[in-house]
Amino acid sequence: MTLSRQLIMLVATLVVLLFLGTLAISVHNTRDYLESQLGSHAQDAATSLGLSATSHVAKQDRAMVTSMVNAMFHRGDYLSIRFEDLQGQALIERVTDLRVEGVPDWFVRALTLEAPQRSATMMSGWRQVGRVLVVSHPGLAYRKLWQTAVQTTRLFLIGALLVLLGGLVGLRILLRPLKEVEWQAEAICNREFPVVERQPFTLEFRRVVEAMNRLSSKVARMLSDSEQMAGRLRQQAFQDPVTGLANRRQFMDVLEHRVAEPDVFESGGLLLLQLKDLKGFNQTHGYAEGDRLLADAGKAIASVVDDLPRATLAHLSGADFAILLEGIGEHRLRDLAGMIVGAVGALYGRSEIPSSDVAHVGGVPYEGQSASDLLSQADMALREAQREGANAWVVRRHREDSGKARSGSEWRGLIERAIHGHHFSLLRQAVVSCKDGELLHHEVFLRLRDPDKPDTDIAAAVFMPMVESTGLGALVDKAVVETVLTALEEGAYPGRVAVNLSVSSLQEHGLLDWFLDTLQQHRVAAGRLILELPEYGASANVEYLVGWIDRLSPLGVEFSLDHFGKGFSSFTYLRSIKAHYLKVDGSFVRNLDQQEDNQFFLRAIADIGHGLDMQVIAESVEAESVWHTLQGLGVDGGRGFWLGRPE
Repeated sequence: MTLSRQLIMLVATLVVLLFLGTLAISVHNTRDYLESQLGSHAQDAATSLGLSATSHVAKQDRAMVTSMVNAMFHRGDYLSIRFEDLQGQALIERVTDLRVEGVPDWFVRALTLEAPQRSATMMSGWRQVGRVLVVSHPGLAYRKLWQTAVQTTRLFLIGALLVLLGGLVGLRILLRPLKEVEWQAEAICNREFPVVERQPFTLEFRRVVEAMNRLSSKVARMLSDSEQMAGRLRQQAFQDPVTGLANRRQFMDVLEHRVAEPDVFESGGLLLLQLKDLKGFNQTHGYAEGDRLLADAGKAIASVVDDLPRATLAHLSGADFAILLEGIGEHRLRDLAGMIVGAVGALYGRSEIPSSDVAHVGGVPYEGQSASDLLSQADMALREAQREGANAWVVRRHREDSGKARSGSEWRGLIERAIHGHHFSLLRQAVVSCKDGELLHHEVFLRLRDPDKPDTDIAAAVFMPMVESTGLGALVDKAVVETVLTALEEGAYPGRVAVNLSVSSLQEHGLLDWFLDTLQQHRVAAGRLILELPEYGASANVEYLVGWIDRLSPLGVEFSLDHFGKGFSSFTYLRSIKAHYLKVDGSFVRNLDQQEDNQFFLRAIADIGHGLDMQVIAESVEAESVWHTLQGLGVDGGRGFWLGRPE
């Protein structure tokens, strides 16, 4: 019950008690007064009648006495009139029933008026000749008492109504600061930190508002400090200070993580770029100009791969750059190698580079090699490019016949047939709580049946880039969500289930309405659904994602950011997204027990996530030592082969 309602009820109770007390006192005093008046009235009547009838009684003129009694009694002001002799025998007696007109019977029964009997002695000289006994009729008194009660009640109701109306207005004004404080508290829970500018007049409320303002500012400052600290830590540990790109350590962590998880990195390639004679350039123009050349080269490479969100660009050391590309085919890899050489070669006209021979690129497509083999083969391709001449590039194949090449039209047909014929399957992997080892939810992974190899499934990392490029992301997402909803209703999955969405689906016209309509038809299953998006997709589509969360969260749907921390974007956008889970990229988790910088970074992410009411999940938990390390960092859960393989 709200405070205003409680106060209104308290005021109303006090007013009612005050009214009842006032009414009781007023009625009691009025009744005492009326009983006294009835007694006086009866006494006056008895005295007057006794004096006027004494002579007639003495003469025993009964007819005259009867006439006098009847005349007085018929006026209706008396309940009884009695003439009696000295022995108490009635000579004349008139009695009427107690009937009160205009007054409810319940009122008469509830408030009994005692009409006193009064008497007068009739004297003839010094001799007593009889007595007159008179009881006044209380009807008039009852009417007066009823009128008093009615008028008092009417006056009370009018006064109470005015008091309640005034109280409502006054309480609304008085409690307005509490409404603002409530709004402020809800905003803090929703990861917003407003300050109430208007100070209330009431001293106690003003102190509450000031305390809430300090709390909001302090929480916002603490989160900002945590975000800045995490950002600085990430820059120091994982970012090259000259180019702003990932450093060698970060690149190697990502590369080793990707090649160790085929579900994440099934297709793509590695490109190595080396600027020519950077050492001589530094000796001629100074290290400051050399750093500027490195930064310009990094920007030139980034301009080519900016539209590839799954690309990892790094400055390894000196004149060496590396570009890890995920989800692309060999032809696309060759195109990018040529474009990168051209973009970096264009620096010749804008910088003090002495020769038009600026850089060389060597690359190799990923075909299941280890990280060291991939680097070695790319380096061999780079040396071959350097031998070929100015600004040359070479992309070598690891195997001549990999059996993976399909044209774009073939991929489109394969994917469309899989959607319409349900030629895909789902694997699930458990996400486990760090606190007690209990299941938090399952994450599902999509597989496509390979028509060329019936016993082989194609991982999402292979065909999802084709799905995105052919514009079929929305259709795939619909098919997967419908399958998961059906499985949830059939009891195939315990607890919640996380489903990965295509980034392009966020902007797909009409898809959000489809999700809303479909989930409303499966409300129970919808309350167990988690929709996941990679961090790069969320940070690039914040406005769209906020709209999805606002419309689907009331149905119980939760949202998760996948592969978090891989990019170098600011953490501040997390406040507006209001996601429920942060899943830290596996490159920070692999070998976590041996890397203190990663531990500090993961703890910072956990602090930020918890401050924003998010659960933080670690991906790629592959060893018991990593799991035990995670349990001491404030992370909520983990997913990986050590905790359970996909089923």
